[in-house]
Amino acid sequence: MIVLFVLGIVLLAYAAIKGVTRHEVRWPALVVGLILTVLMGLGLQRAQERHFLMAKVPVEKTQKIAPALTINGIKLITTQKASDGELRYTYTLGKKSYQTVTQNAKTIVKTADKQATLKTEVMTYQATSGWRRFMLLGQETFEKGAATYTLSVPKDWYFVTTSQAKTLQNMVKDSKAGIAKEVADEVKQHFADKAKADKNFIKNKDAQTKLQAQIVTDVTNKANQALDQAMLEKIQSWHN
Repeated sequence: MIVLFVLGIVLLAYAAIKGVTRHEVRWPALVVGLILTVLMGLGLQRAQERHFLMAKVPVEKTQKIAPALTINGIKLITTQKASDGELRYTYTLGKKSYQTVTQNAKTIVKTADKQATLKTEVMTYQATSGWRRFMLLGQETFEKGAATYTLSVPKDWYFVTTSQAKTLQNMVKDSKAGIAKEVADEVKQHFADKAKADKNFIKNKDAQTKLQAQIVTDVTNKANQALDQAMLEKIQSWHN
């Protein structure tokens, strides 16, 4: 359009020069130059505002993703509120963490059967033919539009804020501290009971090691079950 716009101006200038020097009106040059100047001028304005003469071409990409965090076996996608008030979702791809964006983009959350995926669709505007590229000569022939993220995660994944994720991590930390104390108390009590029932137990190192290992396993399993339940209840309370 720029070429034709310039051509229109040249024709108008030519008609004007001929009119001044020879006192005659070059109607073909005047009419064609006026039409080209007006139409191409309007076209250039629309091209800047509405992707004039460009075709919509969606570009899609689907990636398998992992949770942002896994705390005590519970898989989590963390969220953070952006400056525009919309949520940004954090996930893991490979060994790196990524976030969705909110500027000129939206995120749709869906439930997946097994594999978690992130589908990214970016609407682009392109000059898809030689004629369109000629008309847009000197202007952008490729522009990015709005993006849509479709986040599909299994039912046993959960969405929490970054601060809520820290709360869950602290629950795990507290649970581990409680396990250490309970194991020490249980070992002391069971060793005392065994020593009363069997005088040889104090000298039997293998029996002591076996009993201690069993106590650690029992206490840890019991604590982890209680922790899982407490964490799930905590997550549920955040979504109520």
